[in-house]
Amino acid sequence: METDSDRKVIHEARSPFGTVFVVDVGDRRTLRFDSPHGTVQSAILKSEPLAVPTSYVRVATAGLAFTRGRSRALVVGLGGGAFPMLLHRLLPRLVVDVVELNPVVVEVATRFFGVREDSRLRIMVEDGGRFMARQNPRYDLIFLDAFSNSGTPDHLKEALFIEDVRRRLEPGGVAVINIALEESRNVASRVDTFARAFEGCAQLRGASDTNNLILVGTLEPPPSEPQFWHQLWRLGRELGFPGLAQSVVSFQRAVRV
Repeated sequence: METDSDRKVIHEARSPFGTVFVVDVGDRRTLRFDSPHGTVQSAILKSEPLAVPTSYVRVATAGLAFTRGRSRALVVGLGGGAFPMLLHRLLPRLVVDVVELNPVVVEVATRFFGVREDSRLRIMVEDGGRFMARQNPRYDLIFLDAFSNSGTPDHLKEALFIEDVRRRLEPGGVAVINIALEESRNVASRVDTFARAFEGCAQLRGASDTNNLILVGTLEPPPSEPQFWHQLWRLGRELGFPGLAQSVVSFQRAVRV
């Protein structure tokens, strides 16, 4: 448990959507919104920038076990850029598009978290809902990770938005969503809204003291649990990410209410 004396605010920037803080806690650099005491939105290790210290980012990567597509990915919500930079590093032929509403978050991620655009990583400052409602392009993987300090914006929880996500998937593609900062009584509704848009839906959790729930929506029935663990093991080998299989501690098919 971190204390006030552990935290060192190294950057504070006002934005149209609240104040953005970069806070160091020992070797861990974190991104937070509204308060230096707020929920950690993203983290890196200063001594090992290529490490992936945030559990839910590793679990979200397991979504690739549900699809063979490796051409194009979309991330809605940049944060500190841990997930898009991980995909960029692990899959050298993958093109990653990122949609981030807050231009200050893009500036901070670039300055303090090592995010770099190039021919395979493009960041667009835009509302995720508006972007998703357009027609093209389509993606093999879409990761929904847009948050304020109070949780997911309401319009990115609606069934219409999730239907737009489904429509933007390539055949065989998968949608992955990070559910966090949600009151427990609302989680079942979030799961049901997401699951209803897809032929199959699985719930994944990691070994962490946070309560992030990762949902994976598929355009075909999801694998059985034994198939999933085998596919995840193979994915870890393919990506050169040997700890990937150990990052996920539970797999469960989501049942529509």
